[in-house]
Amino acid sequence: MTDNSSIHNIHRQSGWRRAIPVFISLLILGMALHALSGHFTNHGYHQIHLAFKAFTTWQIVLTLVLGLCSYACLVGFDWIGLQRTGKRPHPARVAITAFLAHTIGQTLGFAALTGGAVRLRGYSKVGLSLIEIGQIVLMSTLGFIFGAWVLLGLALALEPATATPILPLDTLGIRSTGIALLAAFLVMLWLVNSNGREFGIGRQRFWIPDRRTVLGVTALSIVELGLACAAFYVLLPSEANTSFFGFIGLWLVAIVAGLISTVPAGLGVFEWSMLKLLPHTPPSVVLAAALAYRITYYVLPTLIALTMAASSGLRQPMRVSAGTAITIWKTVRPWVPQIIALAVFAIGTILLVDGTLPTPKSRQEVAPLPLIETSHLLVSLGGIVLLLIGQGLQRRSHSAWLLALGICILLPPLALLRGSHYSVSLWAGLTAVTLWMARREFYRQSALLDEAWSWRWLSNIGIVIVSTFWLVFFVYSHVEYSNDLWWEFATSGNAPRALRALLLICVCLIVFGMARLLHNARRPFTPASEAELQALLPILANNKDTKACLAMTGDKALLHDPQKRSFVMMQRYGGSLIAMGDPIGPPEAAIQLIWRFREVADRLGLRPVFYQVGDNYWQNYLDLGMTMVKIGEEAIIDLEKFSLEGSANAEMRQAFNKGKRLGLRFRILSEEEVRPLMDRLRQISDEWLEEKGSEEKSFSLGNFDPIYLYRFPIAVIEHETEQKIIAFANILKAQPGSELSIDLMRYSQDAPNGTMDFLFVAMFLWGKEQGFQRFSLGMAPLSGLAQHHLAGRWNRFANLIARHGERFYGFSGLRRFKAKFSPNWCPRYLAAPGGMHLFAALLDVTRLISISPKRREDNCDQI
Repeated sequence: MTDNSSIHNIHRQSGWRRAIPVFISLLILGMALHALSGHFTNHGYHQIHLAFKAFTTWQIVLTLVLGLCSYACLVGFDWIGLQRTGKRPHPARVAITAFLAHTIGQTLGFAALTGGAVRLRGYSKVGLSLIEIGQIVLMSTLGFIFGAWVLLGLALALEPATATPILPLDTLGIRSTGIALLAAFLVMLWLVNSNGREFGIGRQRFWIPDRRTVLGVTALSIVELGLACAAFYVLLPSEANTSFFGFIGLWLVAIVAGLISTVPAGLGVFEWSMLKLLPHTPPSVVLAAALAYRITYYVLPTLIALTMAASSGLRQPMRVSAGTAITIWKTVRPWVPQIIALAVFAIGTILLVDGTLPTPKSRQEVAPLPLIETSHLLVSLGGIVLLLIGQGLQRRSHSAWLLALGICILLPPLALLRGSHYSVSLWAGLTAVTLWMARREFYRQSALLDEAWSWRWLSNIGIVIVSTFWLVFFVYSHVEYSNDLWWEFATSGNAPRALRALLLICVCLIVFGMARLLHNARRPFTPASEAELQALLPILANNKDTKACLAMTGDKALLHDPQKRSFVMMQRYGGSLIAMGDPIGPPEAAIQLIWRFREVADRLGLRPVFYQVGDNYWQNYLDLGMTMVKIGEEAIIDLEKFSLEGSANAEMRQAFNKGKRLGLRFRILSEEEVRPLMDRLRQISDEWLEEKGSEEKSFSLGNFDPIYLYRFPIAVIEHETEQKIIAFANILKAQPGSELSIDLMRYSQDAPNGTMDFLFVAMFLWGKEQGFQRFSLGMAPLSGLAQHHLAGRWNRFANLIARHGERFYGFSGLRRFKAKFSPNWCPRYLAAPGGMHLFAALLDVTRLISISPKRREDNCDQI
């Protein structure tokens, strides 16, 4: 096993590295919102509200059409990327995958990662490789860069006066800057040949496609960015006093500022940038335009995606012969949980925001005051709960689905009682219908408190909470605070209701956080009972692998095939379901069991992990979509050829003879002999643990547990003159005539040097005498890995761990000790999902093995 200290340190450091961007995003958002407040005095909300109502119908319709046309252009980047791969997926699959990628990427932020994940799942099903999908993502990224480059250059060159308030240059200097940008783009085109070109800046390498592709993505990006910018521009009043070409440069600066901030969708940063870039336009008008722009460019695409998810829940398309309908259904279905999670998160956000805004007088008298107050709190409670369970929906949790469905069914009448806009009830109703239609997609039986949280999701929740708090103080800045507000109940008491809603949100977050801290997340499975272990004995008696004996340690659960011919030893830790070794039993049953194990992991929302597997079933692990990485080599002694004769075995012969001269004697204890000697064996074990500064391990190793030790023969070394046991090892036996192995191997502090060498040689000789073919010395972790500088990332990482963890674990020393017996080395692997899941799986395995087991001496009499 790898060094626990090294891996835990890496995990802690990576955790902090992932947390830092979250805190930075929240800090930037807070600063941007604070700056926005500085542009208004009291009644800022009412000014924005009036400006929003002043938009004409044609402005809203035009913004809507321009935004949808912009999204249509975004699909084109995927088509251009696909042209380079030579693959031709169904047009419906491309259109839907690209639309979902851009919708999720634009809304959640980190578009290259979030949108790339959508494309990975959508395009990998039609045979595109990871590199080919990366090229598609690259087309979208390069398209934005080149299009923004050219448009910014044109804006500065054609309308330099627009940029004079924000740049420390005169008109001529600004125009020259724009011309220089355009000239630089032309130089880049000239440098790129027909096959593309790679550029280097320091150690970073950048690839730019061929000239024709660059021109194609640039032209498409100019059209797409122009449409998106026009969707905002048509909302500005005539007093903005800026041409479209002048405005597009300002708009691009605001967009880039939002991207740099890492705040999802540039929330707050984009708005603040537009206020600074349009100083002559009333701030209320700019923010009203930004609000309308976000509704049409972010909320509406999410609503369309939700409608697609609802339609994919129907089964009629599968009975339609048209290939397009079937392709649409198959493309959308894998992303239904993600779309629903995004929609549920949006509903939660809307409910929290709506709870802070004043209720129009026309909707204040819809119900008696007690119902209004109660429904206001309940709807706010539903909003914060929907935010918290969104990631559970993303991971197909049945518990999250059940809770979200109940909330979305109850929300419409409660929202109407509170005085919310009818569109909120319609959105909740549509989501409830979608949840019901897609109920088969949410099958994983995991507790809500067990769900692991991603930093990106936490960042999004934090942004919503921070924005909600800011909105309360911004909307009611004209209300003087007093303690009496908390107890003021009136039909028009919007500010007191908003304060009480904030208090409820805080209480919910605190309760949920405390529950997460106190909850024993990912509780391990209940280990196999004594009756189950006894039922394994016939399988163990016919098995040729001594790893099967580890089932008797009593710390693992068992998964059987229907005929009870084979089993998998497994346990849950963190986000992983971990199997110890290959399935035990006949190959045909073992293969069936591998798939069943995968199904169990999927149902529980855990990653499947097989630890210390051989190469017998490697094709089956690859069929499961797993990645196999080498974690070490197992030392196997061929007992049929083992001998102390000859010069090659001189060292072992000398160690054995030395032990005899020291008065050491080897013998095998029967169960009757072990019981009265258990206290002495415990004393030896405790001395060995104290000397090593170690604790008992579990899962892949046994521990000093009398119940476990009574199940197998125990080899001891005695000092003939002192008549005292000084070392022992428990022997694991497979099918007679096949394999022997040892698990625990411990010696006392007064054992002479060479005692363990004598013990091993004596066990080899005894095993050969008993007719066994081989003896397993166990695995040497992180050994036998490729050392070449061109080796894969896993080999480089494992070699780094072995190198820096040597002083903690002694990887090379363990291999040297086993190598002195001239074994055959057999590779052992970890099979787990690839990517970041691989490191997480290794970390979970390490922690599982490091758990110190509880001793069970009090139950010894049951054996």
